[in-house]
Amino acid sequence: MTGVNKRAIIFFLLAVFILALCSPTSSYGSAPRVKTYILYDSPNRFGDSFPLVNALIEHLGHFDLDCQPMALEEWKAGALQDAELVVYVGLRDVILPQGLLQEIAHAPKIIWFEKNIEQLAAYLQWQDFKLEGVSNGWSVINYKKDMFLSDWMNVVITQPGQSAQVFATVKDVVNSKPLAWQRGKVFYSGFLEVHPSHMLTLSGLLHQFISNQNDSHSQSHKALLRIEDVSPLVNPEAVSAVIATIKKYNIPFSIGVIPVGVTANDNRKYLHESPKLVKVLKEAQDNGASIIMHGYTHQNKYSPKTGEGYEFWNARDDKPMENDEAFTQERMEAGIEELVRCGLIPVAFEPPHYAMSHTGYQVLSRYFNIFSGQIQISDKSDQLSLALPYLSTSTYLNGMMVIPENMGYYDGKTFLVEHMLKSSEQILDIQDGFACFFYHGYLPPDKLPSIIEGLKKQGYEFFDLRQLPIQVQSQNIKITGQDGQLKVEVDAKLQSSWGNSAISDGFFEKVGSVHIMLLLLILAVFGGIIIHLRANANKHYEG
Repeated sequence: MTGVNKRAIIFFLLAVFILALCSPTSSYGSAPRVKTYILYDSPNRFGDSFPLVNALIEHLGHFDLDCQPMALEEWKAGALQDAELVVYVGLRDVILPQGLLQEIAHAPKIIWFEKNIEQLAAYLQWQDFKLEGVSNGWSVINYKKDMFLSDWMNVVITQPGQSAQVFATVKDVVNSKPLAWQRGKVFYSGFLEVHPSHMLTLSGLLHQFISNQNDSHSQSHKALLRIEDVSPLVNPEAVSAVIATIKKYNIPFSIGVIPVGVTANDNRKYLHESPKLVKVLKEAQDNGASIIMHGYTHQNKYSPKTGEGYEFWNARDDKPMENDEAFTQERMEAGIEELVRCGLIPVAFEPPHYAMSHTGYQVLSRYFNIFSGQIQISDKSDQLSLALPYLSTSTYLNGMMVIPENMGYYDGKTFLVEHMLKSSEQILDIQDGFACFFYHGYLPPDKLPSIIEGLKKQGYEFFDLRQLPIQVQSQNIKITGQDGQLKVEVDAKLQSSWGNSAISDGFFEKVGSVHIMLLLLILAVFGGIIIHLRANANKHYEG
């Protein structure tokens, strides 16, 4: 091998190494997840009305856990042998099999909520453990700060023994009792509640109990701003004014776009038929906005007006839509196509009014991997929803990443700026707390500055959805993205059927162009090096 060839190979390898360094990498999902079993004796609180176990599992999705729910009656000998973490939810008094207690006790870590803890204590031979039982009337939970309890709240009181470390207590005027504690590898809480007023207690204890292994959980706090209900029926100038107000702050934001507007008279207007609005949205996208597909029409036959109606839920009868799977699939396909036709790249999905059945979620997860909003965690009513205080990977949504909405919105009546900022202030106390609010695109933007400035003053950093690993897949369209770079692939027949639409102005060439240009630059440099080396080699043989 000549010296020229050796040097050429060295330069080529160096170029490849530089390209690898410049390629996007992801910090999400890189660490192995902890094998976790969630055992429960009852899935619901308040009789059969609230799916508390589902709600807890959604919270656990914030951590690097591989969660497998298991009803008590489903357990068979040996089922927990590979468990790295066992979480037990005790909502009723039951007698646990000794074989089950043995397998739980064998796990490297145990988290136990509420009832039946005395049976594990007996198996572990904790001689100084004492169960005082279920009681109410406590006025305050003290965990990092005092939080008031409702009179009806029942808590399980225990005396865990001298070797236990107490994390939280309950108090009344006279007494103070242990509520949450650790003894050896057992972590216990006599209280499980997912209501927003108790988010600090639950989220704080989960962080303390689980003790994340990859140190990615910090005290940083992110916020997401979402412009809401932007449909072809909305005045483009109003949307433009809202976007212009946000641009002054040089922050990332998102826009919930409804691809088709339908009036109460069933007149339809497609986004590509609104060129002025498309221009506004494309300019926003080019300047850093993330597009969220906010349903397809934001209405259905039971609530027929876009922006006001439900879409993936029968609001009249408070139940799932008939033919739910086909209904959802059809609208996913059509919505993605309409957005991409207009040169808009959807990176996440938000159901209208956050209402969607479990079947709908399963279909949705085939199309999108990122979800924006609150989670409807039961098919019994759209009122059974969950507002998380942090990012989470959802079991109920078949592995989708959930970007929570927990601050509400401004309407000048029920929901005011001070209410929103009070919510975000409470989220500040939560480790990894993530705040999200929305502002309707048709409203005057005069209240936006106070919300944005208020969040910044509280210490929030605004979040860019495009930094997440993005996967959007329909029958004819594939969208991938990571670290701010997006790539769109469209079936040639579909693209040609659109004719001369907004997509034809170099849309595909622009997407991901940074990495293409970087590769071309490296290849050009490499080509120049080869030419230079050959020229020098020829000089050695002249004369």
